[in-house]
Formats: sequence, structure tokens, C-alpha cells
Amino acid sequence: MSPMSPHNQQAYRALRAYLTYLLANPRDKALSEVPLLFRASVELFMQGKTMYTDAAGQPIVYAHDLAAWTYQVIHVSGLEYPLPLAAVDVDCLQRAMAGGGESGFDDPINRVR
Repeated sequence: MSPMSPHNQQAYRALRAYLTYLLANPRDKALSEVPLLFRASVELFMQGKTMYTDAAGQPIVYAHDLAAWTYQVIHVSGLEYPLPLAAVDVDCLQRAMAGGGESGFDDPINRVR
């Protein structure tokens, strides 16, 4: 097996940081705030579960459902589809974590190893 490229290493760390962030910082989140690369998986997970809408009519996922989805991805089944590291938008994941406000992650890519 060949070593990972610098981008792939950074993408892997960003994915781990984002999933850890969701577990460590539970809050309700608009479905549109879920990074696109995970959105289909979250939508599939949410089938049959309760979601509410905000004042603008956007579907909102409860924090405990996001945490359950994250736990499933990390510890149970993984994603339902392959996710090539070369296609991961590291900046998008960083922005998603920064949008959480009081997360305390000053450098989310390098905090989780």
C-alpha cells in the first residue's frame, strides 16, 4: 500500500475532526448545514425520524439524531457509499466546524489525531 498524499492525510484528519466535533458539540443543525459529502447519508439515516423546520422552512436535524448518525458511521457501519479522500473539501469541513461557535476547536484539522 502506498503512503497517503498530503491532501489525503489532511482530508482524513478533517473527516475525523468533523465527526468528533459532531459528537463533542451536540446541537440541532439545519440539514443544509451538513456538508454535502455527508448529506445523503444523514438523509437516509433520518428516514422515519422526526425533523422540524425553522422559521424559513428549512428542515432541522435534532442534535441527538446527528450524534446517533455519527456514532453509527464511526463505530458500526461506516458510510453507505465510498468516499474518496481526493474528493474531500477540507475547507468545507473546517467552515462547518467553525459555524458551531463555542466549539473550542481552534485548529480542528490538527487537534484530532
